[in-house]
Amino acid sequence: MKASGDEHSPLEAPNQKVSVVVPTRNSARTLSRCLQSIKNQTLKPFEIIVVDAFSSDETVQIAKNLGARILQRRCSPAEARNLGISASTGEYTLFLDSDQVLTPLVVEECVVKCVKDKVGMVRIPEVFVGEDFWSICSAVWKNKYEEVEYLYGAWKDLMHGEPRFFVRKLLEEVGMFDTSLLWGEDYDLYERLKRLNVKEGYCTSILYHLESVSPTQWVLKNLRYGETVPAFMRKTNKKIFPSMLRHAMLTFVQVLKEKQKPSVVIGCAFLLWLKACAMTIGHVKEL
Repeated sequence: MKASGDEHSPLEAPNQKVSVVVPTRNSARTLSRCLQSIKNQTLKPFEIIVVDAFSSDETVQIAKNLGARILQRRCSPAEARNLGISASTGEYTLFLDSDQVLTPLVVEECVVKCVKDKVGMVRIPEVFVGEDFWSICSAVWKNKYEEVEYLYGAWKDLMHGEPRFFVRKLLEEVGMFDTSLLWGEDYDLYERLKRLNVKEGYCTSILYHLESVSPTQWVLKNLRYGETVPAFMRKTNKKIFPSMLRHAMLTFVQVLKEKQKPSVVIGCAFLLWLKACAMTIGHVKEL
Protein backbone atom coordinates (compact mmCIF):
# COMPACT_ATOMS: atom_id res chain seq x y z
CA MET A 1 0.00 0.00 0.00
CA LYS A 2 1.37 3.40 -0.94
CA ALA A 3 1.66 6.13 1.62
CA SER A 4 -0.63 9.12 1.34
CA GLY A 5 2.16 11.32 0.01
CA ASP A 6 2.36 9.43 -3.31
CA GLU A 7 1.14 11.64 -6.14
CA HIS A 8 -0.99 8.85 -7.59
CA SER A 9 -2.65 7.91 -4.31
CA PRO A 10 -6.45 8.33 -4.21
CA LEU A 11 -6.00 9.56 -0.65
CA GLU A 12 -4.87 12.96 -1.93
CA ALA A 13 -8.42 13.89 -2.93
CA PRO A 14 -9.32 17.05 -0.97
CA ASN A 15 -12.28 15.48 0.80
CA GLN A 16 -10.33 12.61 2.40
CA LYS A 17 -10.43 14.07 5.91
CA VAL A 18 -10.60 11.78 8.93
CA SER A 19 -11.81 12.86 12.38
CA VAL A 20 -10.86 10.68 15.35
CA VAL A 21 -13.15 10.78 18.39
CA VAL A 22 -11.83 9.57 21.76
CA PRO A 23 -14.06 9.60 24.89
CA THR A 24 -12.02 9.89 28.11
CA ARG A 25 -12.38 9.82 31.86
CA ASN A 26 -9.25 9.67 34.02
CA SER A 27 -7.37 8.12 31.11
CA ALA A 28 -3.87 9.45 31.82
CA ARG A 29 -2.36 5.96 32.07
CA THR A 30 -2.88 5.15 28.38
CA LEU A 31 -4.01 8.31 26.60
CA SER A 32 -0.54 9.46 25.53
CA ARG A 33 0.12 6.18 23.73
CA CYS A 34 -3.31 6.30 22.12
CA LEU A 35 -2.98 9.86 20.80
CA GLN A 36 0.63 9.39 19.71
CA SER A 37 -0.41 6.36 17.64
CA ILE A 38 -3.00 8.55 15.90
CA LYS A 39 -0.39 11.19 15.14
CA ASN A 40 1.96 8.49 13.80
CA GLN A 41 -0.46 7.35 11.08
CA THR A 42 0.80 7.24 7.50
CA LEU A 43 -2.35 9.16 6.59
CA LYS A 44 -2.57 11.89 9.21
CA PRO A 45 -6.08 12.41 10.62
CA PHE A 46 -7.48 15.87 10.04
CA GLU A 47 -8.46 16.28 13.69
CA ILE A 48 -8.49 14.48 17.03
CA ILE A 49 -11.45 15.23 19.28
CA VAL A 50 -11.20 14.17 22.93
CA VAL A 51 -14.55 14.19 24.71
CA ASP A 52 -13.66 14.27 28.39
CA ALA A 53 -15.99 13.64 31.35
CA PHE A 54 -14.14 16.15 33.58
CA SER A 55 -11.19 13.94 34.46
CA SER A 56 -9.44 14.55 37.77
CA ASP A 57 -6.04 13.29 36.58
CA GLU A 58 -3.70 14.56 33.82
CA THR A 59 -5.96 13.46 30.96
CA VAL A 60 -6.83 16.95 29.70
CA GLN A 61 -3.25 18.21 29.86
CA ILE A 62 -2.00 15.16 27.94
CA ALA A 63 -4.64 15.75 25.26
CA LYS A 64 -3.67 19.43 24.99
CA ASN A 65 0.03 18.59 24.74
CA LEU A 66 -0.65 16.23 21.85
CA GLY A 67 -2.77 18.69 19.90
CA ALA A 68 -6.24 17.27 20.46
CA ARG A 69 -9.37 19.38 20.50
CA ILE A 70 -11.03 18.98 23.88
CA LEU A 71 -14.75 18.97 24.66
CA GLN A 72 -15.92 18.39 28.23
CA ARG A 73 -19.26 16.96 29.31
CA ARG A 74 -20.41 14.43 31.87
CA CYS A 75 -22.17 11.89 29.69
CA SER A 76 -22.36 8.27 28.60
CA PRO A 77 -20.00 6.84 25.95
CA ALA A 78 -22.80 7.03 23.38
CA GLU A 79 -23.42 10.69 24.14
CA ALA A 80 -19.68 11.41 24.03
CA ARG A 81 -19.37 9.85 20.58
CA ASN A 82 -22.41 11.76 19.30
CA LEU A 83 -20.91 14.98 20.62
CA GLY A 84 -17.69 14.16 18.80
CA ILE A 85 -19.55 13.44 15.56
CA SER A 86 -21.45 16.73 15.77
CA ALA A 87 -18.26 18.70 16.46
CA SER A 88 -16.21 17.00 13.74
CA THR A 89 -15.64 18.28 10.20
CA GLY A 90 -14.08 15.25 8.50
CA GLU A 91 -15.77 13.06 5.90
CA TYR A 92 -14.78 9.97 7.89
CA THR A 93 -15.03 9.22 11.60
CA LEU A 94 -12.87 6.81 13.60
CA PHE A 95 -13.92 5.97 17.15
CA LEU A 96 -11.20 4.92 19.58
CA ASP A 97 -11.11 4.21 23.29
CA SER A 98 -8.36 5.89 25.28
CA ASP A 99 -6.64 2.54 25.92
CA GLN A 100 -6.36 1.58 22.25
CA VAL A 101 -3.22 2.01 20.16
CA LEU A 102 -3.22 2.01 16.35
CA THR A 103 -0.59 0.45 14.14
CA PRO A 104 0.63 3.00 11.56
CA LEU A 105 -1.39 1.96 8.49
CA VAL A 106 -4.86 1.68 10.04
CA VAL A 107 -6.30 5.05 8.99
CA GLU A 108 -4.85 4.89 5.49
CA GLU A 109 -6.11 1.37 4.91
CA CYS A 110 -9.61 2.26 6.14
CA VAL A 111 -9.82 5.26 3.79
CA VAL A 112 -8.58 3.14 0.88
CA LYS A 113 -11.31 0.59 1.63
CA CYS A 114 -13.95 3.32 1.60
CA VAL A 115 -12.66 4.96 -1.58
CA LYS A 116 -11.79 1.91 -3.66
CA ASP A 117 -14.31 -0.62 -2.41
CA LYS A 118 -17.13 1.88 -1.80
CA VAL A 119 -17.73 0.68 1.75
CA GLY A 120 -19.38 2.80 4.42
CA MET A 121 -17.90 1.18 7.53
CA VAL A 122 -14.71 -0.73 8.29
CA ARG A 123 -13.85 -3.29 10.99
CA ILE A 124 -10.39 -3.08 12.54
CA PRO A 125 -8.90 -6.24 14.11
CA GLU A 126 -8.19 -5.81 17.82
CA VAL A 127 -5.46 -7.54 19.85
CA PHE A 128 -5.68 -7.34 23.64
CA VAL A 129 -2.49 -6.96 25.67
CA GLY A 130 -2.09 -7.35 29.44
CA GLU A 131 0.80 -6.56 31.78
CA ASP A 132 -0.17 -7.96 35.19
CA PHE A 133 -1.89 -11.24 36.06
CA TRP A 134 -5.52 -10.17 35.86
CA SER A 135 -5.07 -8.04 32.76
CA ILE A 136 -3.21 -10.93 31.10
CA CYS A 137 -6.13 -13.27 31.93
CA SER A 138 -8.58 -10.71 30.56
CA ALA A 139 -6.49 -10.25 27.40
CA VAL A 140 -6.27 -14.03 26.81
CA TRP A 141 -10.03 -14.32 27.27
CA LYS A 142 -10.89 -11.43 24.94
CA ASN A 143 -8.47 -12.56 22.23
CA LYS A 144 -10.04 -16.01 22.29
CA TYR A 145 -13.49 -14.40 22.29
CA GLU A 146 -12.52 -12.62 19.04
CA GLU A 147 -11.13 -15.87 17.65
CA VAL A 148 -14.41 -17.67 18.34
CA GLU A 149 -16.29 -14.95 16.49
CA TYR A 150 -14.05 -15.46 13.47
CA LEU A 151 -14.38 -19.27 13.61
CA TYR A 152 -18.08 -19.65 14.42
CA GLY A 153 -19.81 -16.27 14.14
CA ALA A 154 -21.37 -16.92 10.75
CA TRP A 155 -23.29 -19.99 11.91
CA LYS A 156 -23.62 -19.76 15.68
CA ASP A 157 -25.61 -16.50 15.80
CA LEU A 158 -22.99 -14.78 17.94
CA MET A 159 -22.85 -11.10 18.77
CA HIS A 160 -19.58 -9.74 17.51
CA GLY A 161 -17.33 -6.71 17.39
CA GLU A 162 -18.53 -3.81 15.33
CA PRO A 163 -16.84 -1.42 12.87
CA ARG A 164 -14.98 1.60 14.27
CA PHE A 165 -14.41 3.54 11.06
CA PHE A 166 -17.36 5.14 9.25
CA VAL A 167 -18.35 7.48 6.48
CA ARG A 168 -19.58 10.33 8.67
CA LYS A 169 -22.72 11.23 6.71
CA LEU A 170 -24.02 7.67 7.18
CA LEU A 171 -23.81 8.08 10.96
CA GLU A 172 -25.98 11.17 10.70
CA GLU A 173 -28.44 9.44 8.36
CA VAL A 174 -29.17 6.68 10.90
CA GLY A 175 -29.45 9.09 13.84
CA MET A 176 -26.00 8.36 15.35
CA PHE A 177 -25.73 6.40 18.63
CA ASP A 178 -28.84 5.74 20.71
CA THR A 179 -28.10 7.55 23.98
CA SER A 180 -30.79 5.58 25.83
CA LEU A 181 -28.49 2.55 25.62
CA LEU A 182 -25.57 2.18 28.03
CA TRP A 183 -24.64 -1.25 26.65
CA GLY A 184 -24.80 -2.51 23.06
CA GLU A 185 -25.10 0.98 21.56
CA ASP A 186 -22.37 0.17 19.01
CA TYR A 187 -24.12 -3.06 18.01
CA ASP A 188 -27.43 -1.19 17.68
CA LEU A 189 -25.79 1.39 15.39
CA TYR A 190 -24.24 -1.38 13.31
CA GLU A 191 -27.60 -3.13 12.89
CA ARG A 192 -29.26 0.11 11.76
CA LEU A 193 -26.52 0.69 9.19
CA LYS A 194 -26.90 -2.88 7.91
CA ARG A 195 -30.63 -2.28 7.45
CA LEU A 196 -29.68 0.59 5.13
CA ASN A 197 -27.56 -1.91 3.16
CA VAL A 198 -24.37 -0.06 4.01
CA LYS A 199 -21.44 -2.06 2.67
CA GLU A 200 -18.89 -3.26 5.21
CA GLY A 201 -15.12 -3.61 4.81
CA TYR A 202 -12.32 -5.28 6.77
CA CYS A 203 -8.94 -3.79 7.62
CA THR A 204 -5.87 -6.02 7.89
CA SER A 205 -3.86 -3.57 10.00
CA ILE A 206 -4.56 -4.00 13.72
CA LEU A 207 -5.02 -1.97 16.84
CA TYR A 208 -3.84 -2.96 20.31
CA HIS A 209 -6.08 -2.75 23.35
CA LEU A 210 -4.14 -2.13 26.55
CA GLU A 211 -5.95 -4.15 29.21
CA SER A 212 -6.06 -3.03 32.82
CA VAL A 213 -8.46 -4.88 35.07
CA SER A 214 -8.94 -6.07 38.63
CA PRO A 215 -11.64 -8.45 39.88
CA THR A 216 -13.39 -5.48 41.56
CA GLN A 217 -13.37 -3.42 38.35
CA TRP A 218 -14.55 -6.47 36.42
CA VAL A 219 -17.54 -6.98 38.72
CA LEU A 220 -18.56 -3.31 38.71
CA LYS A 221 -18.34 -3.08 34.93
CA ASN A 222 -20.40 -6.21 34.38
CA LEU A 223 -22.97 -5.18 36.99
CA ARG A 224 -23.46 -2.02 34.97
CA TYR A 225 -23.70 -4.00 31.76
CA GLY A 226 -26.23 -6.35 33.31
CA GLU A 227 -28.38 -3.42 34.41
CA THR A 228 -28.45 -2.00 30.89
CA VAL A 229 -28.98 -5.22 28.91
CA PRO A 230 -32.81 -5.17 29.40
CA ALA A 231 -33.06 -1.78 27.67
CA PHE A 232 -31.06 -3.14 24.74
CA MET A 233 -33.27 -6.23 24.47
CA ARG A 234 -36.45 -4.16 24.63
CA LYS A 235 -35.29 -1.96 21.80
CA THR A 236 -33.84 -4.65 19.53
CA ASN A 237 -36.16 -7.57 20.41
CA LYS A 238 -33.05 -9.73 20.69
CA LYS A 239 -32.71 -12.51 23.26
CA ILE A 240 -28.98 -12.11 23.70
CA PHE A 241 -28.24 -14.35 26.70
CA PRO A 242 -28.29 -17.67 24.74
CA SER A 243 -25.87 -16.13 22.23
CA MET A 244 -23.62 -14.80 25.01
CA LEU A 245 -23.60 -18.19 26.75
CA ARG A 246 -22.66 -20.02 23.53
CA HIS A 247 -19.92 -17.50 22.86
CA ALA A 248 -18.52 -17.81 26.40
CA MET A 249 -18.49 -21.62 26.34
CA LEU A 250 -16.80 -21.73 22.94
CA THR A 251 -14.26 -19.19 24.17
CA PHE A 252 -13.39 -21.28 27.21
CA VAL A 253 -12.87 -24.29 24.96
CA GLN A 254 -10.40 -22.21 22.89
CA VAL A 255 -8.59 -21.14 26.06
CA LEU A 256 -8.19 -24.82 27.04
CA LYS A 257 -7.04 -25.81 23.55
CA GLU A 258 -4.29 -23.19 23.59
CA LYS A 259 -2.50 -24.88 26.51
CA GLN A 260 -2.27 -21.76 28.62
CA LYS A 261 -0.53 -21.78 32.00
CA PRO A 262 -2.85 -23.43 34.57
CA SER A 263 -2.94 -20.18 36.56
CA VAL A 264 -4.16 -18.27 33.49
CA VAL A 265 -6.85 -20.88 32.76
CA ILE A 266 -8.04 -20.62 36.38
CA GLY A 267 -7.93 -16.83 36.14
CA CYS A 268 -10.03 -16.87 32.95
CA ALA A 269 -12.54 -19.24 34.58
CA PHE A 270 -12.76 -16.98 37.64
CA LEU A 271 -13.35 -13.87 35.51
CA LEU A 272 -16.02 -15.73 33.54
CA TRP A 273 -17.74 -16.76 36.77
CA LEU A 274 -17.58 -13.18 38.11
CA LYS A 275 -18.97 -11.84 34.85
CA ALA A 276 -21.87 -14.29 34.82
CA CYS A 277 -22.77 -13.52 38.44
CA ALA A 278 -22.45 -9.74 38.05
CA MET A 279 -24.46 -9.55 34.82
CA THR A 280 -27.17 -11.80 36.24
CA ILE A 281 -27.48 -9.69 39.39
CA GLY A 282 -27.51 -6.49 37.36
CA HIS A 283 -30.11 -7.88 34.99
CA VAL A 284 -32.40 -9.10 37.78
CA LYS A 285 -32.24 -5.68 39.47
CA GLU A 286 -33.70 -4.08 36.34
CA LEU A 287 -36.53 -6.55 35.74
